[in-house]
Amino acid sequence: LDDEPVAFAESSASSSARDNTPACLVPVASGKTTYGNSLALIDASNTSEGYIMVNYKGSNPKVKLQITGSDGVTYTYSLHGGYETFPLSAGSGSYKAAVYENVTGNQYSTAFSQTFTAQITNTFGPYLYPNQYVNFTSDSKAISLAASLTKDAAEDLDALDAIYQYVTTHITYDSDKAATVGTGYLPDIDETLRTGKGICFDYAALTASMLRSLSIPARLDIGYSGDVRPALGAVQVA
Repeated sequence: LDDEPVAFAESSASSSARDNTPACLVPVASGKTTYGNSLALIDASNTSEGYIMVNYKGSNPKVKLQITGSDGVTYTYSLHGGYETFPLSAGSGSYKAAVYENVTGNQYSTAFSQTFTAQITNTFGPYLYPNQYVNFTSDSKAISLAASLTKDAAEDLDALDAIYQYVTTHITYDSDKAATVGTGYLPDIDETLRTGKGICFDYAALTASMLRSLSIPARLDIGYSGDVRPALGAVQVA
C-alpha cells in the first residue's frame, strides 16, 4: 500500500478535532439522465458527484465496460449485470463509456457506446463513494471496525495511521490466491477481514473502504508489475 496522506479539515461537535462518525455515501441510479439500448443502460444522473452507474441487461457471460476521460486514460471493468458504480477519475470534462460483449476468445463487439460531459462539483466524490472496486455499505463489518479503530482520532492522519496499522498487522498475503485468482476478480472486504488473508487488491479495497467511510478521500489504483498477476492495488489519500 502506497499511502500519501494530505489531511483536510473536518468540523466536529465533539472534543476531537474531527467528526469520527462513519459517513457511508450511497450512489443512486435516479434515472434523470440515462443513455442506453436493450443491452446496456448508463445512468449519468449524478456525474456532479463524480460517478456513473451502468446496468448490463443482456445475457452474455463476458462483458466489459471501458471509461475514457478527457485525460485519455481508459479504465476497463468487467460487468456482472444489475447496476454497478464507476468513478469519473479524470475530473470534469468529456467522457466516453462503452459496453462490449465477448464474441470469441479476446474479441469483443460493441453493445452500446455513449459520450457525455461531466461537471463535477463534489471534487472528492470519486474517492468517497463506494464503487465496484471499493464496495462497502453502512452494514459492512469493516466499516464498524473502522469506526471503532478511529473513535479517538483527533486528525485525519491519526485515523489513517490507525487503519494502516490494523490492515498491515492483521491481514496476511495469500500467495495461493494470488496464483489462482481469475480475471474480473472483485474484493469482498468483509471476507478479507473474516479470513485475515488477501492479495494486494484486497488490501487496497479494504483500506480505501474504511477510509472513505471516515470521510477521508482515498483513490484505489490498479496496475501490473512485469509478469505479476493479478492486478496490484495501491491506495492514495487525497
